[in-house]
Amino acid sequence: MIDEVDRKIIDLLLQNGRITHEEIAKRLNFSRPAIHQRVAKLTEKGIIKNYTTEINWEKLGYAIDAFILATVYTKDFNEMIEELLKLKHEDQDWIILNVYRVTGKHCILLRVKAKSTANISALHDQMLQFVGIIETYTMLVLQSRVVNWNNNRQNSESENCLTEEQGI
Repeated sequence: MIDEVDRKIIDLLLQNGRITHEEIAKRLNFSRPAIHQRVAKLTEKGIIKNYTTEINWEKLGYAIDAFILATVYTKDFNEMIEELLKLKHEDQDWIILNVYRVTGKHCILLRVKAKSTANISALHDQMLQFVGIIETYTMLVLQSRVVNWNNNRQNSESENCLTEEQGI
């Protein structure tokens, strides 16, 4: 479906969605028209759907990055997800970025940005008022790393709970 050059183009676009075709061509040692044609084909095939902006949430005051798992009993997951997306906080102290329906004991996964852990607690309180939400389980993100196809098999410190300095 795609070759190694297409993968490298996608990696560069993932790192910087505003990179020019000319810059991609320089980095991959291709002509600009060749890169333009490849990007056009990737877009035409639906592989590249759109270009997005990466937000520095901390600069907006959202220092907490969390995943909330919810155990749910419902006959209509889509309705439950729609209701979760309607949750709002008066002062916009938290934002639900994504809601996923997942397998396992916990059926719904939310990715949330918040200004404080107290705001996560307020979100929990609202969620637990929903008919059908049985329990929640929250994980706070301590460190994250964006991985591309070229380095996705390399380990990072964030994948380990302990580092050498901590006594492994």
